[in-house]
Amino acid sequence: MQRARILRLIGLAGTAVLALAVPLAAATAGPADSLLPPVVPDAGRDPGSPGPSAGSGDPLTELTRPLLARGRTTHCGPELTARPGITAQTCVLAEAGRTWARTFFHNSTGEPLRAALTLLRPDGRSVQANCAVPADGAPGVCETPDGPTARGARLPYGAVAEFSDLAGERLLLRSGGNWTPDGGSSGR
Repeated sequence: MQRARILRLIGLAGTAVLALAVPLAAATAGPADSLLPPVVPDAGRDPGSPGPSAGSGDPLTELTRPLLARGRTTHCGPELTARPGITAQTCVLAEAGRTWARTFFHNSTGEPLRAALTLLRPDGRSVQANCAVPADGAPGVCETPDGPTARGARLPYGAVAEFSDLAGERLLLRSGGNWTPDGGSSGR
């Protein structure tokens, strides 16, 4: 009987500590969108063309497109930093009936890395892009090809970026975000 009271008291005290610690941690955390490029009002592609430009080839050129263009929805997960010096934020984007994934990164490890970005569709299919992550310390971006947005889906779109060494043997950071076409989101 005495043991049960002590366990309940410990559980209640732990809950109180968590109730205080979580808001404090959230208040001290930095802004979640510091890796996002600034919105450039006059840049970007023709408003009539859907999704990312397929012919660019270089994902870094996509930084000139405005992230929050008219008609575009962007849902990003939190910005994450791993101890070796890699920072990333992964987003699911939708525009003009097309959906794709994008991850922003900053590599200050001093070594080139690789990123595998996967867009998980609610219909069970996925789209993957493999990107080089240069060691120059400059901000970069990796993006999947776009595809038709699945409407009426109950499950969310998911995006996961995995950053590893060049051989793909050591996972350094996993970043993600998701979005439901019906309006739900785990991000912004």
